[in-house]
Amino acid sequence: MADVIELARRHNDAFNSKDADGRAAIEAPDMEFVMPGGMTLRGHEQVMEVVQAFWEALPDAKITVDDQVAAGNVVVAEGTIAGTHGGTFRTPQGEIPRTGNRVSFRYAAVKRFKGDRLVSEHLYFDQLEFLQQLGAMS
Repeated sequence: MADVIELARRHNDAFNSKDADGRAAIEAPDMEFVMPGGMTLRGHEQVMEVVQAFWEALPDAKITVDDQVAAGNVVVAEGTIAGTHGGTFRTPQGEIPRTGNRVSFRYAAVKRFKGDRLVSEHLYFDQLEFLQQLGAMS
């Protein structure tokens, strides 16, 4: 069985280094990605559209894992996502122009693996806090 903690670390490292190919190498082609706001994405292409939107909006974004635990094929992590709003954030509700604001928000993620592939990730964070830090809401 694959070391799921190591796979989860590599997946986060690929996000931090903006390595789309590195993420694709770990993700199952039909993976599910669930985010706040009722957003469920299926497949690497849909997931990468959202990841690319974050990379464009927060070009220096970094995931920092504070704690994580594995049970079987599941890794649960909590930590911080931080970056500077240096680019336009493209969302399904419209665009949020660059503000230059520094953002830092807590997250929790549940990653499920099958063999050496990520088949599901459920990401939890406070959308209101994130949007307020961006300057999109007061």
